[in-house]
Amino acid sequence: MKKLFTLCSVAVLALAVNAQTFFTSGKLRYEVVDEANRWVRIVDKNPDNPDDVYQNIATADFSATVTSGGVEYTVLGVGPGAFAKAVFPENAVVRLPEGFIYIDNGAFDGATGISLRLPSTLTMLAPIALGGNKFRFLAVDDNNPEFKRIAAPSQGRDVSTIVNKAGNKLIAVAGAMVINFDNGATYVTQYVVPEAITEINEYAFYKHPNFTSVTIPATVTKIGDAAFYDCEKLTTVSLPNPAVELGNSVWSSCVSLTSVNLPQGMEKLARHTFYMCGLESLTLPEGMKSVGFMAFGSNNLKTINLPGTLELIDSCCFQNNAELTSVNLNNVKEINHFAFMGCTSLKSYTCNGKLERIGTSVFCRTALTSGQLPEGLLQLDGNTFFRTTSLTSVTIPGTVETIVYNPVVGCTALPRIQVAEGNTHFAEVDSCLYEIDGAGNPVRLVAVPQARANKVLAVPEGVTAMALQAVREVPVEQVCLPATMQTITENTFSGATAITLVTCLAVEPPINGIFDDEVYAAATLRVPLKALDKYQADEYWGKFQHIEGIDTGDEPAMPGDLNGDGTVDVEDVNLIINLILENITANQLAGNADINGDGVTDIGDINEIINQILTQ
Repeated sequence: MKKLFTLCSVAVLALAVNAQTFFTSGKLRYEVVDEANRWVRIVDKNPDNPDDVYQNIATADFSATVTSGGVEYTVLGVGPGAFAKAVFPENAVVRLPEGFIYIDNGAFDGATGISLRLPSTLTMLAPIALGGNKFRFLAVDDNNPEFKRIAAPSQGRDVSTIVNKAGNKLIAVAGAMVINFDNGATYVTQYVVPEAITEINEYAFYKHPNFTSVTIPATVTKIGDAAFYDCEKLTTVSLPNPAVELGNSVWSSCVSLTSVNLPQGMEKLARHTFYMCGLESLTLPEGMKSVGFMAFGSNNLKTINLPGTLELIDSCCFQNNAELTSVNLNNVKEINHFAFMGCTSLKSYTCNGKLERIGTSVFCRTALTSGQLPEGLLQLDGNTFFRTTSLTSVTIPGTVETIVYNPVVGCTALPRIQVAEGNTHFAEVDSCLYEIDGAGNPVRLVAVPQARANKVLAVPEGVTAMALQAVREVPVEQVCLPATMQTITENTFSGATAITLVTCLAVEPPINGIFDDEVYAAATLRVPLKALDKYQADEYWGKFQHIEGIDTGDEPAMPGDLNGDGTVDVEDVNLIINLILENITANQLAGNADINGDGVTDIGDINEIINQILTQ
């Protein structure tokens, strides 16, 4: 497919901005890039039809100048994607004319021919100027001041290779060097980078159609961005120099790549290094300290061996490796967002207490049954186990100091969130996770587990805030918010559509009281009578179609009115039963549960409250 690629330099881009006119002369189509200077460039034959490409264009069809409407123009070079998929004469050497100064990105992507020769005046080659080419030979005029051709002996043939004039930077390689024509063409598949090369330029082997292996010598100290991007037949990678500097996406989209040999002492991998390859197993060398964003995402990894020196796993690093079942994370200090997201067979991981931070959605959509969070962990960013439906238990370690927001959204089999003894920042209250103050009192609701048995959520007095997604998709039916509630983060109740009753005792409507439209339409909102007008006028609370005022007054709640809604009814019976069963605590109730005054809360109080209801 033809692509619109960026121009190879800021100077040329400035010229292209002025482009106004297209015209055809001979077999080629041109674009005017500067009318004042009479400059044009060659462009693709038919931008509206990617399959309509140039055929049998020979040297005679190129010219340094071209005339249109009686005006002579100077041809600067070849525009982006101009000869993508073009078919040049089978036995002709195509020479670009003297006067051409640049070739833009994708100009010869997929182009087929025997030979392409670059003129002495050509001084600018865009990073993907010759990427994806299928020429047997590439050549450069001997007088070119920027580039030259060298021969790279590989499989008994000298493979045409374009390098800088100094001869140490590899820029492009002929895509279809033939070994023989017995029973059809047989191409060079194993390329050897010459030892004079110290740098492989960005996109140097971009979309090379034939190489299955490329031998890289120890002399190479730098490999640029996407140098081997989309080399679909490449199967092996071996790097001998641990000090080599790797750009981003170096081997990304090499779908046949199954073997990687990285040298001992190599310290890091950049972004997308092996993204969307075919790797089934991986051993990273000792000495490596970090692996970059999406470095091994969307492979076929079944096993991963990480070195003891590894400290950082960056975001999305191993995401979507669906056959990975376990991983040893010993000595890793930090795992960034989505690192193992979509590893749908991942059932276990091990840590040795060095792990300090887990980013957002690190174990999203895995097969974990236990959270296995290690002591020593300091921070969870949120959505740690998002939609891990197999998760049945999780314990927040005693060392955790920060949980940004709900770590267990969509964990449909999780009944409670436990907190290890000794944690001074968080506590489990009524199966839910709360942040606590220095005295151990709940101050922020962090998470409500989705499989929690109690369908009534009575948030304790003293709690002032609810974290992002704290009650997301939880099938809670009744919610009671205390008078101290001040802030409800957006999406706190997203997907909690089973709610039929919300009681909010705060005199000032909490900020961002956002519920789903189904709740606004069907549920009843009960608020202090003296604050009824404020709730009705609020941007969000006012969306409730059914709002009732209740007289809370300044006096303690009436005997039996445990939820503080002004009436004694079956909801209060449910609350006292939950208190006896230890599903909730006394400080979650608006009233005193010792209704008969005998000093304990038991069956006698249940009978007393039922009598009150029957005699109303």
